[in-house]
Amino acid sequence: MDNLIGKTLDGLYTIRELIGTGGMANVYKAVVTAPGGPVPEGTVVAVKVLRQELMHDADLVRRFKNESKAISLLNHPNIVKVYDVSVSENLQYIVMECVEGMTLREYLNERGGKITSRETVHFIGQILRALDHAHRNGVVHRDIKPQNIMLLDNGQLRMMDFGIARISRAENQIQNGRKAMGSVHYISPEQARGDETDPKSDLYSVGVMMYEMLSGKLPFDADDMVEVARKQITDDPKPLAELAPEVPLGLVQITERAMAKLPVNRYASAAEMLEALDAYVRDPSITFDYQYVKEEVPEKAVNEPMAEKRTIRRPPEAQKTRTKAKKKKHGAFMPVLLGITAAFALACAALCWVILSDSSNIMNKKADIVLSDFSGMTQDEVNASPQVASGQVVVNWEQEYSNDYAAGHVYKQSPVAGRTVREGQSVTLTVSLGVHYVTVPDLTNYVQADGEQQLKELGVSVLVTQAVDESVAAGSIIRTDPAAGSQVAAGTTVVIYVSRPQVATTTKVPSLIGMSVNDARTLLVQKKLGLGGQTEQYSDQPVGTIISQSPGEGASAKLNTRVSVVVSAGPEPAPEPEAPSESTSSSGGGWWSGLFGSGGSSSSSSSTSASESSSASSGSTGGGLGDWWTSWLG
Repeated sequence: MDNLIGKTLDGLYTIRELIGTGGMANVYKAVVTAPGGPVPEGTVVAVKVLRQELMHDADLVRRFKNESKAISLLNHPNIVKVYDVSVSENLQYIVMECVEGMTLREYLNERGGKITSRETVHFIGQILRALDHAHRNGVVHRDIKPQNIMLLDNGQLRMMDFGIARISRAENQIQNGRKAMGSVHYISPEQARGDETDPKSDLYSVGVMMYEMLSGKLPFDADDMVEVARKQITDDPKPLAELAPEVPLGLVQITERAMAKLPVNRYASAAEMLEALDAYVRDPSITFDYQYVKEEVPEKAVNEPMAEKRTIRRPPEAQKTRTKAKKKKHGAFMPVLLGITAAFALACAALCWVILSDSSNIMNKKADIVLSDFSGMTQDEVNASPQVASGQVVVNWEQEYSNDYAAGHVYKQSPVAGRTVREGQSVTLTVSLGVHYVTVPDLTNYVQADGEQQLKELGVSVLVTQAVDESVAAGSIIRTDPAAGSQVAAGTTVVIYVSRPQVATTTKVPSLIGMSVNDARTLLVQKKLGLGGQTEQYSDQPVGTIISQSPGEGASAKLNTRVSVVVSAGPEPAPEPEAPSESTSSSGGGWWSGLFGSGGSSSSSSSTSASESSSASSGSTGGGLGDWWTSWLG
C-alpha cells in the first residue's frame, strides 16, 4: 500500500487515493481537511508528488520549484488551476484542481482517431487560448499532446502539466541528459535536435494534433522513437489534403503552417494562429496566402541519447552581410587557401596509401551486421552472445512487466531482429519483470467513471454490468468481481457492478369511465398500457363514451396489458307498436264466439253486473253477426 494514502500533507491535504502515476511524479486525490488553505475546507484536489528517487537531484528539485511557482501564476479557464506548491527537504508536491473527465487521447481513441473539422476547430481554439495566456506569462508547455489535455462533459478542455514537461521522463520521450525532449510524435524539429525551445515549439505540436484529428493519422510514426525524432527533423509528412480531401483548404493551410520545419515559417504566436482559425470559422471557404513548400533543413543525426548542442542563429540580413564580407576577403586570403588546399591534397594521398596498404581497412572496421534475435534470452545469455560479447552491438537495458515471459527474460527488442545495422549500433532490450499483480481496490459507492479510471490505471481491463441495489445510488459501483482486495494479473478483466434504478414491471390501471375511445387510448399509452377489445351496450350515457372497463380502475397490471372497454350505444329505443288483432276476445270463444255476439272480454264480464254485461254486449265494443248484417243492409 502507498505510504502517503491516509496522511495529511502540511496539515491541509489528506491523501485519499492514488489516481495516476508518471515517470516524474505520482498523482493523488486528496481533500482539504483544515481551514486556512488556498481553497475552502472540503474541496477535492489533485496532488502531484515528486517521486522519492528524484528528490536527491538538487537541480531537478530547484527547477521543479521554480517552474511550479511560475505555473501557479496562470489563471485561465482552459488550464488546470494550480492552488499550492510545497517544496521541502522531504517532500515536493503541487496541489491542483481535480478535473473529472477523460483525456483528449481517450476521446480520439473512442472515435477511431479522427474527428470532424468542426470538433477540431472547437478543441484547437481552446488550446490556443490557453497557450496564448501561458506564453504571455513566460511559460512554454514543451509537451503538448492529447494525453495532457482533459475533456470535460460540457466540451471544455483543460490543459495540464504546463512547464513541467521539460523535466519529466515519460516513457515515450527522448532524454538529452536532464533535458526532456517531449513526446516524440508531437515534438518540434528543434526539440528533436536538442536545441532550445520557445512558444513556436508549442505551435508545432498543436499543428501535429490538428493533423491527427483531421486525418486520423500521425504525421510521423515508427517502431523506434529515435526514428520518429529523425523524421520530425528531416521528413515531410504526407499531404493532409491527400489523407483527408474533405477538409477545407483553409484549415489544411493553418495546419501546415503550424507544422513548418523552420520556426520562422510558423505563426509568430498563438494569438496569430488563433486569428487565422477565427477567420476560418467566419468563412469556411477562406484561403490564406500560404503555400506549403518543402524546406531545406540541415540533417542532423539523432542518436540515443542525443548530444546536447546549442546553435547560434543569425538573422538572414546578418548572414547576407557576412557572405558579402567573405567575398571581399577572398582575394587577400587566396595564397593561404592555395597552401591549405595543397596540404589537404597531400594528407588525402597519405590516407589513401594507408587504406590501400592495410588489409583490414578502416571502412571494414564499421561493417554492416544483421541483428540477432535476443528474445527469450536471459541477460547473461545476451552478454555472452557473439554480437554483444564482441562489441558489435551495444545493449541498452529496460525492464517491464510481462504476462507472457518469465522474469529475467528478454521479450522485446528495438531495432527488431533481422534488421541490418552498422557495427556499434545500440539495441534496446526489454527484460520481463514477470507477471505484474495488482490489488483490486474497494470501489464501493464510487461513481462509475472514477472506478473505471482507477482500474484502467492499474492496468486491468474493465467490464461494466448493471444491477439493482437500493442501498447504492444509481450510477455508483456496488461491487467488483474479483472482489476488492483480490490479487489479479495486469490485463485481467475486472467486472464492476453499477447500480441502476428498479425498473417497474407493473402499473395501476387508470379510470376510463366517461372518456371517449381516443382519449382512453392516449391515456393508456402514457401508462404503458394498451386498448383492448371494444363492445357496445345501451345506456343512458352519451353515445361513444366508455361505461365499463376490464381490468377495473386501480387494478395492478403488467406493462403493455390491454384494457377492454364497453362503449355506450345510447338509450335503448322504444318498442314498435303491435299490429291490430282480428280477435277481440282473449277468452275461450275466439273468432267464432265473437261472430255471434259474445263481445267483450272475460275479465270485463266477470267484473260487472249482469245488466252492465248486457249493456256492453249491445255497445260498440261488442256485436254479433246480426249487428254486422244490419249495418251492412243499412
